[in-house]
Amino acid sequence: MTLHTLKGTTSCRLALIRDLRVRTLMMLIAGAGLAGCTSVLPNSSYQQPVTPPPFASLSERIVEPASGRVDAQEVQARSLEQWVIYALERNPRITEAIARYEAATQKVPQVTALPDPRLSYRYFLEEVETRVGPQQFAVGISQPLPWLGKLRLQGQMASQAAAAAAARVSTIQNEIISEVASAWYELFYFDRALQIMQGNRDLVVHLERVARTRYGTGASGHPDVIRAQVELGKIENDLASLTDREAPLLARLNAALNRPSDAPIELPKKAPVGPAMEPDETIIQRVTTNNPELQALQFDIAEATTAKERAKKDFLPDFSFGIDYIATDEARAPNVAGSGNDPLSAAFTMTLPIQRGKYRAGVQAADARIAGEIARRDQQVNSLVAETVNALFRLRDAERQIDLYRTTLLPKANESLIATQRAYSAGASTFADLIDAQRVLLVFELAEVRAVTDHNLARTALEELMGEPLISDATAKEITNEQ
Repeated sequence: MTLHTLKGTTSCRLALIRDLRVRTLMMLIAGAGLAGCTSVLPNSSYQQPVTPPPFASLSERIVEPASGRVDAQEVQARSLEQWVIYALERNPRITEAIARYEAATQKVPQVTALPDPRLSYRYFLEEVETRVGPQQFAVGISQPLPWLGKLRLQGQMASQAAAAAAARVSTIQNEIISEVASAWYELFYFDRALQIMQGNRDLVVHLERVARTRYGTGASGHPDVIRAQVELGKIENDLASLTDREAPLLARLNAALNRPSDAPIELPKKAPVGPAMEPDETIIQRVTTNNPELQALQFDIAEATTAKERAKKDFLPDFSFGIDYIATDEARAPNVAGSGNDPLSAAFTMTLPIQRGKYRAGVQAADARIAGEIARRDQQVNSLVAETVNALFRLRDAERQIDLYRTTLLPKANESLIATQRAYSAGASTFADLIDAQRVLLVFELAEVRAVTDHNLARTALEELMGEPLISDATAKEITNEQ
């Protein structure tokens, strides 16, 4: 064989070797990328909340700031139910809560994914001479593998945190519903009180005119006219103060609706009044069973319990498996068996969890968190029961006052005013008696409307606590229609 032929054969072998090295290197890189793509565990029950959330996703919401412009459609008369739907669709607090929930759900695939594979490359600054040839560089790929159960527990923790975030969206929704309803019923009181005050002002104007007429005829003295004018001045002042309350009430409702503070709203004309229909113990049971914040705390306890199980896994080692490829040139000596062969080696590594004190501290921290979450849950139960008892008292007290005013005090006050007017016209009663009878009727009328408002505010508070209507929608509509 000639030298030229030998050189050609050697060059061909070197080209083949280089091609084989390049192919092997590309296979290793592709394997690293493929391992990274497949490192996410398959979907399982712990990766998502057990039930779908009862609200629209962030992409489906109407997300817009409260601008200074209000569409004509938004000015039209709406019922309380329609305004509640409007607020649930646009309130930014709900948007924030949903964003937190969706961010929490995205942690599930992050914590359940395998660690990224590791691709290593080593270039020998000085070739390592071996029997079969000098080694030039080495390429390796390895995949870390946590101990069995670590990723599963991390997925459970993230899923429980997402479920707690979903429950807290419901908590925020209930708070917004309560804010809208409370402002709505306060506006109802404002409108009814305004009508009552205006009616009484007209009555006092009439009485003042009668007093002046009687004074002109000599049937009564000038003090009657002065007393009527003083009473009229007081009513005008009270009426002005009441009128000034409209702006803050509208601002309060518009804030919950995510509208400009001065956006007009058609004032409510009716408010339902109906008994709770259930014993107090049943209502308290409904609150402690259905309250969404209490449900969120239960998920927090479950997450803390899972975190303790995960902390115990830190006492166990993690592993890593890999393959190394070493690029080797042909041996310098001729006729060497295996000359230029590129060796492959399997690698196995294991962590040594020797920091036992650190891992015990992690378990103890998890125990402390569990105790704290349980105490927070118990305190929440105590607060819910106390708030429910207080709301039930206000509800029953308002029911009693409404019945008292409607069945006894208001009819008697009207009779007293009419009788006093007749007696005054006949000269058998003084003008002071007439003004007192008018003032008593005004106080009773305002108190009856206040009791109706307080009844609905207490019912709204109970519904916020239990996360569901105290009475059915059909019953509420029936009661409203009857009134």
